[in-house]
Amino acid sequence: MQLYETGLIFDPQLEEAGYDEEFKKVTDLIEANSGKIQKIDRWGIRKLAYQIKKKSQGYYGFVYYNAPGGVPSLLENVLRINENCLRFMTIVSDFPPDFDEKPPESSGEYDNRRDNYVEPEKYDTNKDAENF
Repeated sequence: MQLYETGLIFDPQLEEAGYDEEFKKVTDLIEANSGKIQKIDRWGIRKLAYQIKKKSQGYYGFVYYNAPGGVPSLLENVLRINENCLRFMTIVSDFPPDFDEKPPESSGEYDNRRDNYVEPEKYDTNKDAENF
């Protein structure tokens, strides 16, 4: 059995019980097909890079599981027709992830990557003109 990681993005307008139900559907399908859940990692509502189905935010979650080869395609077929699932992607892990690692902290706002931006040095044209 392979170790798989399925990333899910659900509709942000669901209630917490709705997310629990969606993850329960996914885990039940995996376990019904002789798979074993390793970890469910919920990141919560995050801003999307682009709109999906007219939504600018989504509820992110990841499911790590061991399963036979046909389970991911079966799972993706079910997720494809699920109206609450905006996007999904399954990958095969080459090595087991570190489950003790802390998930990224959410500040509640969009993570701006320019916070660590360093302004490049200004080019001084007068300095080069003196050397000629």
